[in-house]
Amino acid sequence: MRILFLLALFTASESFAQITGKVIATKGEPLPFANVILYTAQDSVIAAGTTTDEKGIFLLNYSKEGTFYLQVRSIGYKTFQSGSFTLTATNPSIQLPDLRLLEENNSLNEVVVSAKKELIQNTPVGKVINIQSSLMTKGSNALQVLERLPGVISDRRNNQFSLNGQSGVTILFNGRKVPMSMEELMTLLENTVADNIEKIELITSPTAQYDADGGAGIINIVFKKNENEGTKVNFSATAGYGFREKGVTSLGISQGFKKVNLYTSYSFLHDVSRSGFMGEGTAGASFMLGETFNTFYGMSRRFQNTHNVNVNIDYQPNRKTTIGGEFLFSFGRSHNLVNNGGTYELKNADFIKMTAFSDGLNTKQNTISSVYFKQKTSARSQLSADVSYINYSNNSPTLINSNYFDREENEIVPENPIFTFGNRGESVSKIQVGVFKTDYNIQLNTKISAEFGIKGSYSNSVNDSKVERKVNDVWQIDPRSQSSIYSQERIAAAYSQFKFLVSPKSNLHVGVRYEYWQRDINIYKDAFVIANLFPSLLYTHTLNDKSNFSINYSRRISRPAYTDLISNLFYNDPTFVFSGNPLLKPTVTDVLKTDFTTKGLTAGLSFQYDLHPILRYQITSNATKDIGISSPQNLDFQKSINLFLNYSGRIFSWWKLSVGSTTSLRDYKVSYSLTPTEKTFVFQNINFTQSLQLPGNVEIELSGWRNFPFFEGTNSIKGFGIMNLGIAKKLKNDKGTIQLSLPDVLKSFSVHTHISGMTPIVFNINTVSNWRDETAFYRVIKLTYSRSFGKSTQKINYSADNEEDKRLK
Repeated sequence: MRILFLLALFTASESFAQITGKVIATKGEPLPFANVILYTAQDSVIAAGTTTDEKGIFLLNYSKEGTFYLQVRSIGYKTFQSGSFTLTATNPSIQLPDLRLLEENNSLNEVVVSAKKELIQNTPVGKVINIQSSLMTKGSNALQVLERLPGVISDRRNNQFSLNGQSGVTILFNGRKVPMSMEELMTLLENTVADNIEKIELITSPTAQYDADGGAGIINIVFKKNENEGTKVNFSATAGYGFREKGVTSLGISQGFKKVNLYTSYSFLHDVSRSGFMGEGTAGASFMLGETFNTFYGMSRRFQNTHNVNVNIDYQPNRKTTIGGEFLFSFGRSHNLVNNGGTYELKNADFIKMTAFSDGLNTKQNTISSVYFKQKTSARSQLSADVSYINYSNNSPTLINSNYFDREENEIVPENPIFTFGNRGESVSKIQVGVFKTDYNIQLNTKISAEFGIKGSYSNSVNDSKVERKVNDVWQIDPRSQSSIYSQERIAAAYSQFKFLVSPKSNLHVGVRYEYWQRDINIYKDAFVIANLFPSLLYTHTLNDKSNFSINYSRRISRPAYTDLISNLFYNDPTFVFSGNPLLKPTVTDVLKTDFTTKGLTAGLSFQYDLHPILRYQITSNATKDIGISSPQNLDFQKSINLFLNYSGRIFSWWKLSVGSTTSLRDYKVSYSLTPTEKTFVFQNINFTQSLQLPGNVEIELSGWRNFPFFEGTNSIKGFGIMNLGIAKKLKNDKGTIQLSLPDVLKSFSVHTHISGMTPIVFNINTVSNWRDETAFYRVIKLTYSRSFGKSTQKINYSADNEEDKRLK
């Protein structure tokens, strides 16, 4: 605290820059209450804002050097944009000439065409991806959009995300954590239509104000809301085909008044898809069947229908107060048909071929509702509060019928009792979560601001599941699989954070967050309890209007989901089961990172240490060493040095390009293998997006990414990647846009895994498998028509004073 006090004394001083002017209407009369917004010229980020007084006069105070421009907006007038001007310590005051706004005579049914935001915007804590600027967004779901973001990798085989090559990612909806297992969360993302999403924030350098969960960082999905006055209607319809038909319809309506803003949308998604895997390999003598050579495959067909509703309302009774509410609802049902099978060739020359057909119906319902309040308590302070409730339910009954054959394809009845002729499973889950948080921001003086906050959450999870085996035409419950799991989780957190304006070009964030976590599960006597301090430090320095750098340190935690901990079993095939791991530990991550940005080029270097990182679907065995178990496991540690490079800019006026790469030197140790083993390797990922504006209002977008070969736990994975193509044509007379999307144009989304490719594992299992998405089997084509109706005039909400809130708006 003594250091902070001395630093506060050192940095205290007044704002050095003022921008003044007067806004007038067409005939020269003063224009009161017009919105005046200051933008940085480099990346068009909002720096400050105010309104004109009754005489049309405005005054903006600002405390950073750089090049800027102004935009002035008022209802019924065209937006005015000034030329660029520079603020420096030697040129601190700008007196602008009168700014004249011209009247706008648009009818309600006109289509208002606005310039698209840049696809990628850099921020002090990460990146903002304005996904509506991408042609590939229309007709996609949220998971498909995430898979196309720079640095984001989704592993559908293992149901987990990584960010810049690091595992341990937290997913937020509108800043609120979605408390589900990653498998359930991926399904929810597949059921979420991307047309309803405004932007996605990739927070790789989180400060203390963010939850400490997520060692690699945070992915915040921000849904659309109305911040405009007037009425606007957005409509889009997508028809597509791959394995079978696909369709998405979305309708959004926004209505804005002086004090009330309303946004509501409905979307429907229909998709019939196919994916699958196949492989082969060997298992050792200690295995249940002895030494075997196995082949295996699984081909899945999914028939999916999903409804999404999004409602948001803001009420501002005055300029100091905002009261609002959000409601997100998703209901999805999918019919999953899977053909599984394989062969078992035993050392004694016995041979068994198995074919199985799985028929499952999955019904999911998710509701996120919240109310929030913001009050500008003074010219320098703001108080906000948020209460939210999450209700999630899932019902997944499945019926599996199996048949067995000899080498001559004659149907047989195997002697080994592990081979059953049917399995019938059911899993019913329900999660309820209540969250309350409040934050207080205050500008102590022109150089120091502070943020304080508390948060509490309580969740209740219930899972009833069982697997029945068909023995002699009689269904019998396998007692190992039957379970009724009740879990309660409590999290209490408090943080404080100070921001210092060290100089007109430098800022320092210093913060610490305390979190208490307790999880009680009915099948365990003792609760899981962790209480930790999570410090953070962020220093940013602006070299000039095009260059800056930052240094960040943070400590994070990745807690296992309750489904990772419970030990009930689910069958994969007669010799393997899925299970949880009650001994699983949370991952604690320390990261030191520096970034440098200049003229569209960003370079970053980080050092990361993960204690007990979690990997899912790792193969071990049961106590009797006769059956394989796929369960989450902890690595001992992982150390990495990471280099990030990204360039975004225009090659020509009609050609925009963004290209990036992640290179990591990693070292990790694994002890759940046959012998403890340490591995050092290089991980490499590249990604790119480029768009070309052609004559005739035609735009082409080409994007893609590739991972080079890498290691994951005891396994090795070959390189894989995809390339996407989008073509859009804007129709004349504002009649809308037609867009053609071709995801994975090279049909390359295929993941080749060598189990035990890094080190030998239990039973000396040595297999290779290849998983392929639908786009690797079939050419997927989507055609979208979209159009906007109505007129709206953007306005700025001044209830948020801290710079971070302004950046996110």
